[in-house]
Order: sequence, then C-alpha cells, then structure tokens
Amino acid sequence: MKVLFVVWELVPFFQVGGLGDVAKALPKKLHQQGVDVRVILPFYKALKLHRQQKKLIKEFTVVYDGKKQKVTIFQIHFLDAKIPVYILKNEKWLNIPSKDIFSFYNLCVYEILKNNYLEWVPDVVHCQDHHTGLIPLLIKDGNLKFKTLLTIHNLNHQGKYSLDIVKKMGLKHSKCRVIQWETKKKQINFLLEGIIHADLVNAVSPSYAKEIFTEEYGCGLDEIIRNEGQKISGILNGIDYDSRDPVHDKNINFNYGVDSAIKGKRLNKKFLQEKLGFTVSDDIPLIGFIGRFESKQKGLDIMHKMIRRVNLQKFQFVILGQGEVEWEDQFLWLASFYKKNVSYISVFDKKLASQIYAGADFLLVPSRFEPCGLIQMIAMRYGTLPIARATGGLKDSIIDGVDGFLFKKYSSFDLETKMKQAVEIWKNDKKKINEMIVTAMKKDFSWDKSAREYIKLYEKLCNQSQIS
Repeated sequence: MKVLFVVWELVPFFQVGGLGDVAKALPKKLHQQGVDVRVILPFYKALKLHRQQKKLIKEFTVVYDGKKQKVTIFQIHFLDAKIPVYILKNEKWLNIPSKDIFSFYNLCVYEILKNNYLEWVPDVVHCQDHHTGLIPLLIKDGNLKFKTLLTIHNLNHQGKYSLDIVKKMGLKHSKCRVIQWETKKKQINFLLEGIIHADLVNAVSPSYAKEIFTEEYGCGLDEIIRNEGQKISGILNGIDYDSRDPVHDKNINFNYGVDSAIKGKRLNKKFLQEKLGFTVSDDIPLIGFIGRFESKQKGLDIMHKMIRRVNLQKFQFVILGQGEVEWEDQFLWLASFYKKNVSYISVFDKKLASQIYAGADFLLVPSRFEPCGLIQMIAMRYGTLPIARATGGLKDSIIDGVDGFLFKKYSSFDLETKMKQAVEIWKNDKKKINEMIVTAMKKDFSWDKSAREYIKLYEKLCNQSQIS
C-alpha cells in the first residue's frame, strides 16, 4: 500500500505546532507496519535540512495567477528512518508562509499527482487540516483516481481566504460545493471544501469526531459535518515514546521508570521546587500547566479564576506557556504577587517542560474543547496525573479516578472541586495515588495502535477504489 502524506510542517525540518510532531511520528509507524509512505511539504526559506544533501527529482511549471511558476521537487529523508520526504521549492509562493502559500502548494501537489512527477503512484493521498484542504477538490475536479483521506486536527482553524484564490488557481467558482453560501463573504473555506470532497474524513479522537456534529463544537460547520457524517470517524493520536520517556529524558535530573517512579518523582519535585524558588516540601502539592495561551480553547479564564480564589498557601502552581499577550500579562501579575506559590514562565522552554512533567504531582488541562491533546498523555507517561475537562481526546485518554481526574462542566468552580478532590486523595491515600501513578505510566499511548487504525482506513479506501 502506498500513501502520500501531505503536510505543511514536519519535525525536525520545520515546525509551528503539534502537527509537525504527528507528521513525524505517524509516518514512521506506518512505515514500520509495511506501508510505503512518503511525505511532502513546502521548501520554506526557514526549513532546515540538518546537513542532508537534497536530491533533485523534477522541475516543472504551474500556472498560478495567470503566470507560469517554476517549481522544483527535491528529495531528502527522515533523519532516523528511510522515509522519502519531498520538498517543493518556489521562490515567490513557497518561501514564506502566507495567504497564498497553501493554495499554491495544493495546486503543486495536484500537478505532481496528475503528471506522475514522482514516478511513484500512491493509492491514498492523506491530507492534514485546512492547509491541504483543496487537494481533494482538485483531484475530483481533475477526474484523478486517487483516494483521499482528510484528517481534522482542529476544526477551529478552517482557512478562510478570499475567493480571488480560486481564480488564481484556475478553478471555477462553481466547482466549490458551497460557493453560493461563501460568496456572500467573498471567501472560500479550505477545511469545509476538504470535508465535502475527501473520500473519508477523520478527527484526532473518537469523542471529538462525535462532538463536531454538534452546534457547540462544530465551529459553524456542524450542518455540513452532519451531511457528510457517514464518512467521518475518529482515531486517537499517540505520542512518540522515543522522545517522551522519563527513563532516558536528558532534560530531567533524575531518570526513572515505573518501578522507581515514586522515588524518581519525589527527587524531581524537590529539584523543581528549588529551581522555582518554592518551599521544598513533600506535603504541598505541586500543580503544573503547559500549553498555548489560547483563551478560546485552553481554559485560561477558569484556571486564572480558580488560582486567584484558592488559599495559595496550600498549593504551588507552575505555569509554562505563551500566546495571547493579555493572558500572559495576567499570569505574570499573579506570579509577581505570589512568588512563593505561583511561577509563570512565558518563554517556552523544552527542558523546563520535561522537568514539570517529571516533578509536578498534577497537570491541569482545563480545555473548553480539545481535539486530542498530547500533554495529558505525556504527563501520564511521566507519572503526573492530569486534572482535565471531560471533552474530546481528554475524555478518550483519561479514566477518572483510575489514571487521572476529569470534571464535566466548563467552570472554575468545577475545576476547583476536582482539583481539591485529587489533592485530598494525594494527601490521605498514598496507596491509591501511587497505584494511579503506575497505571498512568503503563498506559499505551504509542503510535502503533493509531497506525493500525489508519491502515484500516487506507484499506477501506482502496477497497472502494476496486469496487468503483
């Protein structure tokens, strides 16, 4: 089976968000399970080759905005696997991420497939998020025989662009299924087009796949999603255990495994408390937060209210994240008044993140919505119990009272109640909390299972192709 994995970011060559990690981890597991998978992405000016020699594959031209544009395909490889990576170079449109880059990139991928410039024909074209959302439309419009799968990593990011984009690509407005709706705003919605035209669609957790059918979580696309519901499913993301492992993590001071978790976490907590200027004590719960400062999703408002309301002498909070300036300012202000109990670090520090995973007793994940979420899985791998809202992938990965704690209603009071319940068990029932730590660490969030589920979707698509 041959799969072209189409992305706009890929660790370690170019990364903006979590998709870059997925684009590295999932193809590796697919490759290990016998899939001939190859990855394609733009050759940005900021892309790092890591001393690899790029191999010239093909030069071709694409007509965009009425002009011929030269595109060059180079090939490199994963640094730790023999997986081909194709990078597309164009000095004007693929140099720097911009509003035109994704439409041009989608058109380039289509031309490559149509003309077999790779001299390799995939069975499935696996598109990721809105950045590649027009590829299924182009494939159908061009009557190409490739099957397409679109993975939704976050429905909130839809890629709405001016209809001028359609004209630049040489597409007719009528080819877009919902153009009558979108023309009023003179926009095209890349993700919406992908959902409509892809042969199959999946979200990055089973619960999120169900939630996006609703008005609350559908981000304005719930009617379309319900219409396309028969082809939508959910597969929970995994984490890369090669880089997320307290046994080998070089960023933590005391490495540990399941058998030495209690001692290892105690030593790492002491180190972290000293580093943050907190009182060093086993009797005060150390509670962490790691994440983007994105108020519409990450629950910053209810976490902030909760921290302001509780008796801070009984808790220690370490918060690592950056994003919306107004929320950065609010947490900086809070930390400046309660230096012995609240620490806020606004510059993301990978080493400190590992130290929080290893040293904290609990990790807050109070998200309003969460398509999958990786930090709760990483925390559990390190024996840090998540206190999370029961939504999306958080609900799919945490069992309340077994390997973490879940609260239902999105409110600071529900978050506070659940946090105090967790701390009460932590203080008064060490046997149970230690059992929860071991259970969390033993949970399997590797990509192996997820890869098998994706292979089932690929096989389903290939069977459809044989039938048709």
